[in-house]
Amino acid sequence: MTVVDGRVLFAAGGQHQGPGLWDAMSGELLNAPPEFRSCVHALAMTSEGGRITLVAGAAAPEVWVWDPSDPEIEAWGPTDDEDAEEQEPRELLPGHSDDMSGLVVGQARGRPVVVSGGDTEVLLSDLESEELLHKWSADGLVHAVALSEVDGRPVVLAVTDSGELRIWDAVGGEPVGHFLTGHTGRVSAVAAAVVGARTLAATGSDDGTARVWDLAEGRQIGAPLVGDEGEVWTVAITPMDGRHVVLTAGRGGVVRVWDPSV
Repeated sequence: MTVVDGRVLFAAGGQHQGPGLWDAMSGELLNAPPEFRSCVHALAMTSEGGRITLVAGAAAPEVWVWDPSDPEIEAWGPTDDEDAEEQEPRELLPGHSDDMSGLVVGQARGRPVVVSGGDTEVLLSDLESEELLHKWSADGLVHAVALSEVDGRPVVLAVTDSGELRIWDAVGGEPVGHFLTGHTGRVSAVAAAVVGARTLAATGSDDGTARVWDLAEGRQIGAPLVGDEGEVWTVAITPMDGRHVVLTAGRGGVVRVWDPSV
């Protein structure tokens, strides 16, 4: 999801269609999803200078670019305009030997990058040059990835079925601090955000808990967040009423809001 010219745009894909783009407020479908070569197993979207960049795919990420302010450029996918050409994906980024389990687009030292997780590996690729910058082994099946920064340096995060949160320097490639542990089950969700002088990460696990971490100090903040019925499948960190909160959701079908400062 991203905001362009005051519109909240939402992208999604699935087993039998390519990436679709909707106006989240009006419900308008802005493009007809193209026939995809494979399922959309992971998807991420960002915008810069009014252009939308969407990365989606199964084992290898495909890149789609659209400028909604330029009437001469059609969104990707089939169109009723007989004079328009269907847009093809711009490039194919370095991929995995198995389907991706996580994908995120962001910035590292002023360069647009893509972090993807699949099988037991995490890849960091330059979005513009298509160059593979780093490849890391997570020593376990990767279930989600994130991109953030600690003390001003960009870092890549990944969570695995071994219950660990792993962190690497996105520039030098070396591990950052200690691998954080504490969950007793598979960790399937991770989110990170810079909050004031700290970088916080939230993780969600099959053990039914979410945990909040201070990445610079390498420690857990407070007690585990307990309340979800069953596995925690997704987490997010977002500002609300002047402070940052953690959102969790999972098998119980309830979205919960937590104040990590309590």
